[in-house]
Amino acid sequence: MSDVSAPLPELQWLSDDWRKPVKQACDLIAPVWPLDQWIAVNPFWGLRHFPAPRVDQVLNERAGFSMLMPTEFYREAWEGGRIREDDLRASIAERGDERNTAWYLDWLGRKGAITAPMRGSILDTVAVANAHEEAGVLTDIVCDQVSRVCGAFFDQRQSRWSVSGNQANGGLFGFWLESVRQDLALDFTTGLKGGRAFFKTVPDGRDQAVQEALNRIGARGDELEALCHSLLLRVNGWASWCRGEDWRAGLEGRSSDRCEDILAIMLVWESAGVAFASTAQKAEWQRQRARASRRGAYDDRSRLWVWQRAFEIGYQRTLWQALESAPLKQALPDSGRGIPAVQAVFCIDVRSEVMRRHLEAVCPDVQTLGFAGFFGMPIDHQQHGPLAPARRLPGLLPASFRLIDTKGSLREDLAVNRSLDQREIARESVRKAKYTSLSTFTLVETTGLAWAWKLVKDTLKKGHKTRPDQSVEGRLVHSHGGDPLSDAERVALAANMLRGMSLTSGFAPLLVLVGHGCHTDNNPNQAGLDCGACGGQSGGVNARLAASLVNDPQVRAGLADEGIRIPDFTWAVAAEHCTATDKVTIADRHLIPDSHMQHLADLEAGFETAGIRARKERATPLKLNGLDDDNLKQAMETRTRDWSEVRPEWGLANNAAIIFAKRSRTRGCNLSGRVFLHDYDPTLDEDGGLLEALLAAPMIVANWINLQYFASVTVPEVYGSGNKLLHSVVGGNVGVVEGNNARLRIGLPLQSVHDGTHWRHEPVRLTVLIDAPEDRIESVLRRQPDVAALVENQWVSLHRMSGRGVARYDNGNWVAVA
Repeated sequence: MSDVSAPLPELQWLSDDWRKPVKQACDLIAPVWPLDQWIAVNPFWGLRHFPAPRVDQVLNERAGFSMLMPTEFYREAWEGGRIREDDLRASIAERGDERNTAWYLDWLGRKGAITAPMRGSILDTVAVANAHEEAGVLTDIVCDQVSRVCGAFFDQRQSRWSVSGNQANGGLFGFWLESVRQDLALDFTTGLKGGRAFFKTVPDGRDQAVQEALNRIGARGDELEALCHSLLLRVNGWASWCRGEDWRAGLEGRSSDRCEDILAIMLVWESAGVAFASTAQKAEWQRQRARASRRGAYDDRSRLWVWQRAFEIGYQRTLWQALESAPLKQALPDSGRGIPAVQAVFCIDVRSEVMRRHLEAVCPDVQTLGFAGFFGMPIDHQQHGPLAPARRLPGLLPASFRLIDTKGSLREDLAVNRSLDQREIARESVRKAKYTSLSTFTLVETTGLAWAWKLVKDTLKKGHKTRPDQSVEGRLVHSHGGDPLSDAERVALAANMLRGMSLTSGFAPLLVLVGHGCHTDNNPNQAGLDCGACGGQSGGVNARLAASLVNDPQVRAGLADEGIRIPDFTWAVAAEHCTATDKVTIADRHLIPDSHMQHLADLEAGFETAGIRARKERATPLKLNGLDDDNLKQAMETRTRDWSEVRPEWGLANNAAIIFAKRSRTRGCNLSGRVFLHDYDPTLDEDGGLLEALLAAPMIVANWINLQYFASVTVPEVYGSGNKLLHSVVGGNVGVVEGNNARLRIGLPLQSVHDGTHWRHEPVRLTVLIDAPEDRIESVLRRQPDVAALVENQWVSLHRMSGRGVARYDNGNWVAVA
């Protein structure tokens, strides 16, 4: 074993030489959000500037996993008819391969599982005996130790002994270094004799510690970036959380470098591995570093991508067939005076497609539209009481405004806040009392009786039904400064919303803005079932705010000056669609004029019938088929109150495409709840500004959702959160761990994508279909580098509607699709 106490050679690098690869490695990690704000995130977002097959190779080299399913999956898809010969032939043609389908079939039939190459961290080669005297490598012990420190540092709610201000001021790195220096059992748990003494020699400053560690490791440039990325992937959950902290700080105009903190920790551990490795272990490490830099099994992986693309073409074939089933020309629903009786605006969420289709079938005079579920309202929502403001907008955007609940007067607001504050103080006192050393048993046994009746009710599924958001009135102010919005700013909000949904004329008497949410019990992952466009919240609050703006006389006057004239007979109404029960609830009924009550009654009857049909369509995947209408509705409502239910609904599972077009292009098509639908009228967007906004925001959000589900199926051990039955919540809302493991799990639980027998989500990359001219789409690609990266690097598949056909974008050319 090396002499740990030997002096290091003099540092050879300039102080800034290492910063660029370190920052680049951090940028390769995608952020995650807290549980109560959970949104789906593309876990490959930091790698979007590289082709997807190349990223697959890089992840295999640096972390030992593949982005794709095993070969058996594609073999079963072929044998089951999910991939047809035409699909495989089209995939081979896209690649420009001279081999035929017979060759690929033969390769698939004889090819076993692709083995991952070894990874190039010395932590994998240092064999130690852990606390249980079991042989192992240092990697697992290091990742566990770092994870436990992160859990303690970021826990600001659950722990009774939280991080003090002085400790937090030193950052995550300083907190970790102090923890490891004070760990009297460190040598024993790691198997490194002299380990604690080693860490006492590490400089207190993070940058100095990193420089010393890198000098010992001896990596720089591209090799250093690869090593840093590999180390971050070892603690991917906590690295993603740190990246999320940095991301959210940036949206708020603050600086944060938590991801560099955790990378510095891993680099110091890597240097410890170098210091304690034997000569033989160092030689093995060098061999692994050289092996990781080679192409490995790249040819096999590229062939597997041909099968993945064939699998996706198979889905696209069914999508094109569904679109062909639409009538040649759909007339606008007509109430008798050239306009529809009702216009219902739904979120673009794939679950809304089912409800819209059935509502249109039972109410032919209703026009439905698709728009991002936050309705263009970039707000934080401040409710009464001690709760922090809730973000109700996409994670990509900063909250420009704040909606503050009010009872109508300052005195009433103070009274309500005081009452809620006192209630929370009492609850917190009980929580603290439960964890004192003297009351551990006595208080728990005494208060346990008070919870007995609640446990009985929850077990019998008799708990209170969760209601959609029915909040009080709100004051809309600027997030910074708290000043109310000017009339011009409120007009701009409403105008951007209406233009975004291509609704600037032909207004119906009743305009219904339908947000959505999912109401479940005892479910840490509930926010993942709510509206992704609303930051993991339900969309009712945004819908109510948007409706109030549209109904405001001053806003309407301003809209008229903007060329958007809303008739006096039009009234905007907010509603919320519960995606677990397919029940739609109207908000603020008391504000609706009597003249519109008949339209509302007809619409509510339509919602009820459409809900019955939607529940029947969803019954089989939920294993509730065979029930009559009433029992099926009751069964779905019961699932929302069942605290033991791990699958209250399937969320956005099986999402596969997004379409930007007028609803007339898709109305009457059964898209099977797999397509995001966003209204877009190309005739109202000559300069392409609206299309640019749609591709730069809703399309990217759809890509995040799509690849989150994709990765939770293909790489569940890294990008999925594991078994929901074993989850424990960390830090209140930080995330979940599985069992007694300290490693933070991100992504979707297994139960959200698998029913116990089959995958409920097909891992396909997002198909994007746009009704717009070629040059308009291409101009967006030139102006939006993130959109271009997703398209050109095969993270999405871009198509445009061409007459009655479809054309695919391929390296600057448009290729007709059969």
